[in-house]
Amino acid sequence: MSLTRFVARSLFASYYVVDGASSVINPESRAADAASVTERAVPLLQRVVPPSYSSHIPDSPESWVRVVGAAKLVGGVMFATGLGRRLGAALLTGSAAFDLASGLPKDTKDIKMALPELLRDGALLGASVIAMQDLEGKPSLAWRTKHAAQAADRKVDQITSDVSRKARKANRQVQRKAQSLSRSAKRQAKKVTKQVESALS
Repeated sequence: MSLTRFVARSLFASYYVVDGASSVINPESRAADAASVTERAVPLLQRVVPPSYSSHIPDSPESWVRVVGAAKLVGGVMFATGLGRRLGAALLTGSAAFDLASGLPKDTKDIKMALPELLRDGALLGASVIAMQDLEGKPSLAWRTKHAAQAADRKVDQITSDVSRKARKANRQVQRKAQSLSRSAKRQAKKVTKQVESALS
């Protein structure tokens, strides 16, 4: 990782690390905002996941704030250090989406007041999505797979072409050998015929 990337990632991740630590230590300050999300999301998750796991899904807003805060903290450290950076960016993306949903005002009259925070959360969500797609200039797995398949196809075509050329060359050699044997056999037959005719005359 270059120094520029390290500094840029550290600056981006620092917000999540500090904010995540604050959420883990003091979840009550954000529980009210998170409740608007958990009230809708928790029952849905409990219906979707298998019954053996649904009982482990936390239903209190404080617990969700702590979980999201831990995701921010871990994801921020992973992304800043480069150790599992794409997984870290995915954790940041999920937590940013949670923050954006939590920040949506219940009353449309409050949108103007909440707009700066919504824009901030939206910007962080967009940045984390871009960070999740960052390959450090390396080709993606799909690109590498596609080009490996194309290289394999070219190799197969080359081998097929080489085999065809060798087969044509071998065929020409066989034909020349057969023609040579045919001419030799005709000459031998003429010679034998002359010898027989000479013996009979």
